Amino acid sequence: MTPKLVGIVLKVSNPKKLANWYKDVLGMSIKQDGTNWICEYEKFNQSAQVKLIPGPSGSQYKSERNHVYWKIGLSLQDVNLAREKIMNLGTSQVSPPAQFFNIGYLCHLADPDGFSIELLQHTFEKNFVKSPLDTTGMVLGQTCLIGQITLRCSNIEKSLEFYQEILGMKLLSIQQVEAYGFTLYFLAFTDETPPNEDLNSIEIREWLWQRPYTTIELQHIPGAKLQGMTDNSNNLGVESVEIQAPPDTEQKLVTAGYTIISKNETDYQIDDPDGARIKITSI
Repeated sequence: MTPKLVGIVLKVSNPKKLANWYKDVLGMSIKQDGTNWICEYEKFNQSAQVKLIPGPSGSQYKSERNHVYWKIGLSLQDVNLAREKIMNLGTSQVSPPAQFFNIGYLCHLADPDGFSIELLQHTFEKNFVKSPLDTTGMVLGQTCLIGQITLRCSNIEKSLEFYQEILGMKLLSIQQVEAYGFTLYFLAFTDETPPNEDLNSIEIREWLWQRPYTTIELQHIPGAKLQGMTDNSNNLGVESVEIQAPPDTEQKLVTAGYTIISKNETDYQIDDPDGARIKITSI
């Protein structure tokens, strides 16, 4: 087995009900695992999953700019088509697609429990070509995968040390968004090399949106005071990010000064520099 970004774990009041929304509206396959439900795009075995676990009844999750967790992003070929199909299935609050600077052509929505979802097109708006393929029977009219799990960070040097140097992820792209005061860093468990050695290059971006695996997207907001995943833990919310990593990762983390939060026979948990809870299974 190789290192892998397994997925995001969300704590919700009714996992089965929300899993069916991911199946019926986003076209994911779902399966029950005890009291949990797994939602994923099975066509891509390197695509992360959404795991829904039981939580107490309560109000919907509301993403705030100071939360360490932001969203999942679905990578697909035709954002306009996907938006149309999602709205036809009863989810009306989907933002109009737009080219976001030189980052990508995208739009946003939330699932019924309030968790943010981005639809990100493989190509920029100006480079889009309508697919002639027969996609009959596909819920979104096309294949797609979870392309990004987005976390926020306040100190990019510390975060890159954690994800790149200790966990062994590869930095693939750096994307500055000066108008909004943040920079995006994309990392993945991969041996692939971007098409330009300058990671700030715009050339990399459409290539990145077409990769068959999920990246961690770090939204760096310098000096931000972020709310970690375990803050207000009695509420419904984000439980953890799950990864598979080599056995020596635990010792690397301890040597670097990180504290193991909990540990059992199969996995252990640790917090990243901004409080994102990371659950690690050794491979």
